Amino acid sequence: MNKAISRAKLKSFLVIGIYIALMIIAAIVFTQYVNRESLQEIVQGSGNWGVLIYFFIEVIYVAFAPLFNTFILVLSGYIFGGHVGFIINFLAMSVGLFLIVFLVKRYGRPLLKKVVSAHFYNRFDNITQKVGPLTLLVFYVIPFTPDDELTYIVAAGPVGVKRLILPILIGTLAKSAYSYIGDMGTEGITIALYARLIFLVVGLIVVGIQEYYVKKRVAK
Repeated sequence: MNKAISRAKLKSFLVIGIYIALMIIAAIVFTQYVNRESLQEIVQGSGNWGVLIYFFIEVIYVAFAPLFNTFILVLSGYIFGGHVGFIINFLAMSVGLFLIVFLVKRYGRPLLKKVVSAHFYNRFDNITQKVGPLTLLVFYVIPFTPDDELTYIVAAGPVGVKRLILPILIGTLAKSAYSYIGDMGTEGITIALYARLIFLVVGLIVVGIQEYYVKKRVAK
């Protein structure tokens, strides 16, 4: 019995290790080989498929190289213009973040349960419940925060997918405005800043109402 448990833990550690290794490799590849010139060449050389190819590159970027995705958000505006870049950013980031949630909920949480003690697991659940959707929203909207990394952590907790939809969509709308920096420079920074402030206020109200009714329902 103990041997079976040890093998299951070892297998889980191995899977987690491979996934982290793939993220590191993706980050290295992106930082070394994916730049403004190469992406622009890909888009221009792909004709009508250029936007779709760029979209999938951004989805992979968001999901597997979360530390470095500000670069590609700005670049969207440089290549496609502020408005189109905004739309591409919103769609690609939303898909990328929901992909993170799906992978963690489907595979990461069961693996976590196998590799840590029950005490740590319960403590982790309590912490992620306290972090919750509101904190996740704030991290999305405020610049230079480990927001995508926090998505992995919160998704590994007991918070349901439905409660993550609003903070992800509203937070993604705020971050998507980076496209205007790539298109308009200094003026784009002002637009991006105002977008973040607006979506922060809207998000706190909307997600706050959601969480109020969730807690009210749980209390009953």
